[in-house]
Amino acid sequence: MESMSMTEVGIYTVEDLYAYREQRDDMTIQLIEGELVVSPGPSIIHQAVSGELFALLRAACPPHLRVLTAPLDLRAGERSMIQPDLMVIPREIREGGQVEVPPVLAVEILSPSSRRADLVAKPDVLARFGCRHYWVVDPEAPGIRVYRLVGGAYESGEVVMGAATFEVREPFEVSFRLSDLTR
Repeated sequence: MESMSMTEVGIYTVEDLYAYREQRDDMTIQLIEGELVVSPGPSIIHQAVSGELFALLRAACPPHLRVLTAPLDLRAGERSMIQPDLMVIPREIREGGQVEVPPVLAVEILSPSSRRADLVAKPDVLARFGCRHYWVVDPEAPGIRVYRLVGGAYESGEVVMGAATFEVREPFEVSFRLSDLTR
């Protein structure tokens, strides 16, 4: 494939995404409903929150599940290849360079360049793909919003802000203070 400009308009495929990634290894490049979405690498606070949340989820995760971090592709059809910041998948999935089944949980950590994708585009893709639980973490607030898949679409659940304790029972029991994510 020849060099592709981000100003080109079209519906792209997973193969186009691979070709474009070969040219740009300094950016996060995802395919969302046929559109290439390019964003800069994550910030320090984003990575700190991701690391802390990974540790908390891993400690609470039941033995039949596994917590994984980006960059790891989730292939949700021919026109969507996304990289949630964190995913929880069944432990028996071990093969391949990407996840091709709906995660049990997908988590996005907001940053200025990813807000629209994380709040609008990715939830739509994840809901259609069948990911039952989706969390969005805002490290600036700090806050976390829980979404549950109901009838093919996400319904917003609890929102926890500030120094409060976040507690859920699904997809597995976990509890932590939001301030622990940004320490």
